[in-house]
Amino acid sequence: MKAKLTLVALAVLSVNATAANFAVPQDIEKDYACKRCVATEHANTVGIITEQRSHLDTQYGASADIKGANYSINAVEAGADNGHLKAAAHLGDFALELAYVNRWNLDDNDIGAERQQLSVGAKYQTQLVTAFVKASSEDKQGQRIGSVVDPKPTNYLETIDHTTQVMNAGLQLHGDFWNLGVAAFNSEFTDNAGIDADNSAQQASVKAGLNYGSTRLSVSAASGKMIQDEAIEQENSLVPISNFDGEVETLDYSARISSRVAGFKVTGFYSYSDRDNVSGSYEFFESINTPIDSSKTRLGVDASYRLGSTKFSAGFEQNDRTRTDSDREETQESEVFGRIDYRYQQFNSHIKFISGERTGSEYHIGDDIYQKYYLADRDRVSTELGLGYSQNHYGANLKVSIASDEYSNSSALKESDEMSVNVDGFYRFNDQMVLNAYAGTQTIDSLEIHNTTVSDEFTYFGFGLDQYQINEDIALGTSYTFSLSGSDTAVDSTEMGDYYQYQHLAEIHMDYRISERISTRFAYSYERNYDTNYANQPIDAINTIDDLNQNYTDHKIGAFFTIKL
Repeated sequence: MKAKLTLVALAVLSVNATAANFAVPQDIEKDYACKRCVATEHANTVGIITEQRSHLDTQYGASADIKGANYSINAVEAGADNGHLKAAAHLGDFALELAYVNRWNLDDNDIGAERQQLSVGAKYQTQLVTAFVKASSEDKQGQRIGSVVDPKPTNYLETIDHTTQVMNAGLQLHGDFWNLGVAAFNSEFTDNAGIDADNSAQQASVKAGLNYGSTRLSVSAASGKMIQDEAIEQENSLVPISNFDGEVETLDYSARISSRVAGFKVTGFYSYSDRDNVSGSYEFFESINTPIDSSKTRLGVDASYRLGSTKFSAGFEQNDRTRTDSDREETQESEVFGRIDYRYQQFNSHIKFISGERTGSEYHIGDDIYQKYYLADRDRVSTELGLGYSQNHYGANLKVSIASDEYSNSSALKESDEMSVNVDGFYRFNDQMVLNAYAGTQTIDSLEIHNTTVSDEFTYFGFGLDQYQINEDIALGTSYTFSLSGSDTAVDSTEMGDYYQYQHLAEIHMDYRISERISTRFAYSYERNYDTNYANQPIDAINTIDDLNQNYTDHKIGAFFTIKL
């Protein structure tokens, strides 16, 4: 394994060393007359991290948690994957913030993508007015899976190279019991690889709030548009246009009110969202491309009352959706629920009942076509039970959920039953050793058309053990975690194969305090990850992509160096 050290990390103050417990420990003064009269002393720290891994690239980063009278610097593994750096300064009523964020993650196809975002913001705030402006630019680079059908079905790797620029600005006036504000938003998306169409979005909004006694009222409204007006890249002449003039106008408004009356807390809410597609219509072969409009309305009310150690809650919610040129243009979903929470010393519990239904307009499909299950009429009943107990040395939680759905006879899915059980707990042997464990299972039994039954089962469990042996200057620690999850699918009692994933993760580390201001940590970790990813299975006439799975053995060596300023 090659070690490649660099001084780049030294030039960047990053990673919150105190949050990672790499800062030099210090004794807390206990003998003072009034704790509330003494301001907390901030411990400024700077840390450097270097890690080399056999599965991923070598990582370098720096850590900092520095605060002054008019400024602050906070960083978490800046320079490494999933790190950030934030610097802020304020002078009187003005504040300025500069931030850099780096994120690395896997997409749905287990192909890596990296995001790097740089943002700057300014704020002016007084007792009467608040004004702000913030701008950011994000670059996303990586790979994803693409596919073509002609001349034969083929999967291939496609380049991701996106840039998104966002600008936010707003102004708010506020008094003792009211506030009123306006804001504007603009976003520009550019695909530097020339694969996805460039687009932009703008929105203007206004919001207001009113507080009177125990009553709170808030309202908001927003209007905007999304535009995609770029040339269409094509390798054939199947698309009869060279430029798509796409535009969607958006309208959103909402209101929420809550109040406490005679021990009851009552909340009501309403929201409306409309998407008006004003894009052009074009003829494709013997049909016409028709823009689709949609709207959504959500309203409801809920109330709660506390009696001693028991809290009672109940509520109602209605969700209506409209879609033009769809199999079913209108759906209405309603739901009522009741919940009881009970807490007694270290014991807590709750039980919740939900009953809902979905109806809608007539279908615009032939008699020989089944209705889509997410649009079909449905009745739902579900129950949730939670139990928990916790003390200083041990604790456990149990959660059980049961749900049953029934669909109309014309739906491709006729009924579905689901049950999930989750349990977790911990046991503290002493201040240096803690055992934690978790487990869960979920089963879904469905009845489809022609009385076909489908059974899915998902199971997972894991446990971890942490142990520390500490003296004045040296802390030795070990930890181990094992997790397993899996699923089985059967159709009409015929096994269709299973999926499972497991992970071993073990670590050993040593903390050494060189002096009152300087400390170090050395760590080694072992990770074994395995999953049965069917994306790797060869299929006739399809070119599959290698290395889509996350099957690997990883060794990581890390060194951390922290200075208390």
